[in-house]
Amino acid sequence: MNIKQQVIRFWKIFLEERSNLERALDAHDVAEVGEITKILSTYFEEFSNSELEIAKEADSYEITFLSGQDKNVQLIGVLLKAYAPEAILDTWIVNSYLPPLSEKAINTILRVQDQEYSAEDFMIYYEIDETAKAVHCEVYCDAFAVMDDNKANEVAVYMLQLFIGECALEAYIASYEVTRERHGGSQVVLSQFYELLMELVDEHEWPMYQDPTQIYRVYKLDEKKIKDEVRQDMKIIFTTHPILIAESLQDQYVSSHEFFDFGGEFGYVYYKNQNGNESDALYRQALEKKLNELLFEKGIAKSIGGAMGAVYAYVDLAIYDKEAFIKALQNINRHLSVQLEYRAFNDESTEIA
Repeated sequence: MNIKQQVIRFWKIFLEERSNLERALDAHDVAEVGEITKILSTYFEEFSNSELEIAKEADSYEITFLSGQDKNVQLIGVLLKAYAPEAILDTWIVNSYLPPLSEKAINTILRVQDQEYSAEDFMIYYEIDETAKAVHCEVYCDAFAVMDDNKANEVAVYMLQLFIGECALEAYIASYEVTRERHGGSQVVLSQFYELLMELVDEHEWPMYQDPTQIYRVYKLDEKKIKDEVRQDMKIIFTTHPILIAESLQDQYVSSHEFFDFGGEFGYVYYKNQNGNESDALYRQALEKKLNELLFEKGIAKSIGGAMGAVYAYVDLAIYDKEAFIKALQNINRHLSVQLEYRAFNDESTEIA
């Protein structure tokens, strides 16, 4: 099954289990909640290799698709959120990624050598980076004194992600490291770090993101090395999936193969630039936006960036339903002044829509 089909199947199973799950959550029946969560996780894991969490908030239920900052899983998570049945949206919060300040975060206690540590025991020292529109931070906790570097770093990023959420961690933390000593400078306890970040975002007018799949990175390539061939002529790359791009530039396709195993495909449409000036970049940008509007709503594909080349322009895509995508592209081409051609990232053959 492709990813879209598996998303639809997941929600079908969820609706079948819903009443029993809500009853168990209301009764605080940990065993029953765990059993149903295991069933749902099994279906989710089949096309994500990841897990989900289910919880009860004060006046609602909550399901969170965990990605561990894996872009492939994030791209599946946003489709799951988009396809969540309307029947559950009045009572269920659907998270496509780990949100900030969840009930799990607030109740997290770290136990180290008979000592307990909460978020109040973690201090964040931070420095604002206006160029990166983010902060550099150091994480301090007394517990680090008895941990090796690897364990301390693992705990630091785990606690950061729990309290500021997956999206803020990726968007606004330019770098982080563990410090084993208290020191001066700008500082805040971990439990208040997310609120501080949002104040900084507002004050400095940094970009806001609804989810991690909206965070773009830009890379300029050495123009001395470009060739007048497809994907060899790229001068500048815009991407929400940096690992995929880094791999493809080295002819490595680990992310592509994994996404294919999940039932999807990473690919790109490309066409010849028309004018040889800045208007080409504006056209590509508008085309990416239009393709995303047309394809994501139908669960067919999602744009993940693209590139401008000396000869060609590109829109990169995460494809959830390959068969529907090819049909849609054939129809789209009838309404464009350029002819879009398609290739998978790990395939040199060309499919002309």
